Amino acid sequence: MSKIRLVKIAIISLFLAALLLPNGGFLFEKNIAEAKKKKKSKVTKWQRMLERNNVDRALWQKYLPKVSHGEYKKVTKALKKLGTVSGSLGPEMKVGLFKLNTDNRKTITLNNTTGYRIKDKSGNVLREILGGQNAALKADHSDKNFSIRGDDGNYSNITSGNYLILEPVGSGGIFEISDCEVNSSADKKSNPFGCYKTGSVKYDEFRGKIELSFNDNGDPWVINVLPMEQYTWGTGEIGESEKEYYKLFSIIFRTYGYYHNEKRTKHSDENFTLTDTSSDQIYKGYKIEERFPKMKQASEETRGRIVTYKNKTALTPYCSYTDGKTRDYPGDDFPYLKSVKDHKKGTNKDLNPGDNGNHMYGLSAHGAVGYVGDGKSYEWVLKHYYTGVDIEVEY
Repeated sequence: MSKIRLVKIAIISLFLAALLLPNGGFLFEKNIAEAKKKKKSKVTKWQRMLERNNVDRALWQKYLPKVSHGEYKKVTKALKKLGTVSGSLGPEMKVGLFKLNTDNRKTITLNNTTGYRIKDKSGNVLREILGGQNAALKADHSDKNFSIRGDDGNYSNITSGNYLILEPVGSGGIFEISDCEVNSSADKKSNPFGCYKTGSVKYDEFRGKIELSFNDNGDPWVINVLPMEQYTWGTGEIGESEKEYYKLFSIIFRTYGYYHNEKRTKHSDENFTLTDTSSDQIYKGYKIEERFPKMKQASEETRGRIVTYKNKTALTPYCSYTDGKTRDYPGDDFPYLKSVKDHKKGTNKDLNPGDNGNHMYGLSAHGAVGYVGDGKSYEWVLKHYYTGVDIEVEY
């Protein structure tokens, strides 16, 4: 009997065996079907968002096994109609505040009115600091770990890892970085390592958690970790203005953060999403809430709202002034950044694109002041400067 014939007989035997399987059909066909079923039932980010926001499963059970963006919007729209508020503060944001290195200071001293726990990457509690007490932590560059100062003034390793997270014991605790290197606002732009200072006000208090970690290049960073909404509360310093103006900027700040939280490309080599400088968005933390309470109020009234284009998060650049019109953004990636007429309050005829950072893309801040003063709503202003966009509730 030839080898070819033997191979054929073996193949036919396997084929007949498959037909006689107890469950019927082909074994490999069943495995493929199960694999497809498993793939189809993969949890989407929209389902995770519904779960994270504690939305009753009965409202979205019919969309399983795979909740789409459109289905998610149907659920949130229904909740809005019912007047139900989930209370979500949005996804987590990580904001790089400054480095702990030889150019600045290797140590950081923190306290929190409610007390806090120092944990490692696995969530193990390494130390617990009582409310109002200071704890000084030092970055050890050679070993890429952190040490803590004892009562005798000497430092000892607190972990062998390159990561610490400091979590408040109470939900309302505020971290104060008491030895935060202070720069003027002008210096902060060129040297993003330290806290802002305006006059006698030091912006050295922060909500949420504080992360200390080394990046891929071996640089230790101080990072503020907090929900998107609380990030929005402490973003920018736009002075006194109309409520609609605060609303539109709360949406711009939130959208910018949301966009980069999804993309994760701008600081891909770092452990954070954005810095606190104007190279991203100026973020000054808790004291902005105290100095400009209208900003927080506007953020709460627009909670979860972002600018979208064709159901995708838009990029929302803005500048202070234009020469009378905004500019088309180069390329085809951002079709909603089209040239539009600016308000006279945002117009400086002698200005050239790029002067004093005025790139003239997207929204004109002083132009928006003018339109709001004319009685235009925040939604009208946003849709004027960003062509063809929608304002959607994402959480």
